Amino acid sequence: MRLLMLLVLGFVALLGVTFASLNAESVVVHYYIGIQKIPLSALVVGVLVLGVLIGLLASFPVILQLKMKLRRLSRQKMEH
Repeated sequence: MRLLMLLVLGFVALLGVTFASLNAESVVVHYYIGIQKIPLSALVVGVLVLGVLIGLLASFPVILQLKMKLRRLSRQKMEH
């Protein structure tokens, strides 16, 4: 199982390196307070990471609520 995980991780790393090398061109990003030139691959990865973080933050209350419900139900099961 560890070997499989290492192979998958190596493959993902290889994809990341090739993606970065194929998208090395800089793009101009206009912020509200300025302008910045950023490599396209860095911009795409940054937006992906930002999307994952926003998704995790949005799902956090639901996950916390479900964990509390699971804990409450397991306590009830132990009592009976």
